Amino acid sequence: MEQQAIAKETEKKINFLREIYRRVAAEGAMLYFMLITLNVINHMYQYSLESFTTFFFKAIEKTELHEEEETRVIALRAMIRITIYQWVARGLFEAHKPIVRAQLTFRLMQKKIINVEYTDKEMMFLLQCPTKADVPNPLKEWLPDLAWFAM
Repeated sequence: MEQQAIAKETEKKINFLREIYRRVAAEGAMLYFMLITLNVINHMYQYSLESFTTFFFKAIEKTELHEEEETRVIALRAMIRITIYQWVARGLFEAHKPIVRAQLTFRLMQKKIINVEYTDKEMMFLLQCPTKADVPNPLKEWLPDLAWFAM
């Protein structure tokens, strides 16, 4: 009977900790799926799950231990982000690094990890660059209409 009580208590603790660390796993998944879509930018950007997990676990090992689980989760998420970005940035062209940083920032904003107030309309304005065709392009020789009207 005593073993069943210990087993139930252990199960409760495991379930509690699983829920706490679920955010770390969710962020890891978000990072991995972001990375595998980078081949749209350039076909050279190919990342295997095996390589990703290697750096994911390196980040966990590098993270400072904390007494409180919440503090540990925050530290883990930050270290995983930094480690994965540093690993990926080594293989990126300089022109693509800001794209990856922006994509990561937008994903963190979308998941409310970074608390920034914005509307869907503002995000679409930033991503789609709406055109205004009411003023003619006086610089047609060297500036395409698409760039001129994107004001």
